[in-house]
Amino acid sequence: MQTDRSRLRELEIRVANPQHWSAGENQINVENLRQLRFRLDDQLKRLRQQRPSRP
Repeated sequence: MQTDRSRLRELEIRVANPQHWSAGENQINVENLRQLRFRLDDQLKRLRQQRPSRP
């Protein structure tokens, strides 16, 4: 199973090189990248909220 970091990198490469994919595949890659970035950003926000504040 791929880690989030490797999946993110793979999708970034795919989106940066759309000539290697059909229009439909490229659209799916763009959407998957958008969703993964959103999920990772949300996880990061939650982790930051859980971390106790320093005085």
